[in-house]
Amino acid sequence: MFGTLRERFRGFRRQRKLEALRSADEAALAQQAPPNARRVLVVRHDSIGDYLLYRPWLCRLSEEVRARGQHLTLLANAVWAPLARAWDADCFDELMLLDTGRFMADLDYRHEMLQQIGGKGFGEIVYPLHVREPAVETFVQYLKAPVRIASEGSLRPGPEYRLLDAGFTQLLPSTPAVLFEYDRNREFFENWRHASGLATEPPRPAPLQLPTSVQHAVKGVAGTPYIVLFPGASARRKRWPPRHFARLAQGLHQRYGSRYRLVLAGSPADARLAQEIAQAAGPTVPLENCCGQTDLPGLAALLAGARLLISNDTVAAHLAAQAGTPA
Repeated sequence: MFGTLRERFRGFRRQRKLEALRSADEAALAQQAPPNARRVLVVRHDSIGDYLLYRPWLCRLSEEVRARGQHLTLLANAVWAPLARAWDADCFDELMLLDTGRFMADLDYRHEMLQQIGGKGFGEIVYPLHVREPAVETFVQYLKAPVRIASEGSLRPGPEYRLLDAGFTQLLPSTPAVLFEYDRNREFFENWRHASGLATEPPRPAPLQLPTSVQHAVKGVAGTPYIVLFPGASARRKRWPPRHFARLAQGLHQRYGSRYRLVLAGSPADARLAQEIAQAAGPTVPLENCCGQTDLPGLAALLAGARLLISNDTVAAHLAAQAGTPA
């Protein structure tokens, strides 16, 4: 009973929030530039790992858009936008940065961003996320773009979601089966091509690999072979306890000694975890703390040069996999 009441209350709060966001979005987009069919906006506000699995399909979509003489703007999560700028600048004509968390919570910031978007005069909106975020996408229904395409996404009940779906001119089919996110992105791209009236083409490879610039940067971190320990994670429940990482470091040092350096990597927010691991491992285990000392391209180079990655974070695992580093 209490569980049902709690869920109903959450649903009520969610609906009220979406109503408030719709009102704010409608006001922010009351005046817009006339839609220009040559301008395409791709909205990608999700996490770093999601972008890493989308990169090949962004480039393929860019090829099609430019072949039609159109201009592609990428609305990117500000967290991974530096990667897009460093690695994929040739796949878009313009990059707009979105602080996703702030966009959902700060109405002044949201208003400012939406006025920028509305002022561009986009003629087509492409929203390729399978797991859609209602608190972000409510603005799409108020854009004047005559083409607004999204995925059906994961099935969600409730009138608020039907209203969100109605804000798009076309919802592309989505396989109900569980798919690897890379394959989910391929499904969206192929359905988008079909919806755009493009001829069916034979399958073309779209490899998941890091750009050659990362391999060149590896030379800057080369030297004694090293193993990377990545203790951080986006959610606390995903983190392996620091004491376990410490015991692992002790075991690695006991077995390999000076043959491998042990490097702790992560964001500045992971520095505390790194300190806990170093203290628990003890002074006899040499650990190099690189947390917060690399940007995202630098982290990719660090992982590409490693002999092994041990991580509970999927971002590091995706980077390592695309670099060919065992993880």
